[in-house]
Formats: sequence, C-alpha cells, structure tokens
Amino acid sequence: MGYGILAEPGTEFGPCAEPCQHKDCAATRAKANENCIECGETIGYGTKYYQEEDGLIHYRCAKD
Repeated sequence: MGYGILAEPGTEFGPCAEPCQHKDCAATRAKANENCIECGETIGYGTKYYQEEDGLIHYRCAKD
C-alpha cells in the first residue's frame, strides 16, 4: 500500500490558497483536517499518511 501526501494550499497540486467552492479543494482541506486514528493530531499538509479502513493514519504513526 502506498502513502499519500496532501499538497499545501496555493501550490501547483494543492487546493486554492483562499477558500473557494471547488469540490476537490474542499475534499483536500477536509482530509488535511481529519484526525489521525493513532495519535489524534490532524493529518495536515505535506505529511505522509495512509488511508485505513477506519480512517487516516500518519505514516510515522503506522511505522511506530
């Protein structure tokens, strides 16, 4: 299974820098604001994560 990384807002592959009505931007922002199922901190941008059956987990948390 491969990990994902959410690009920072305003970058080439990230959501718009300012809040917008784009569905893909909203989905990316929602995923970045989701809490890790292991540590409880937000997934955030520019951080490796995995999509598990019960939610998102930081790469670093999955490796511990």
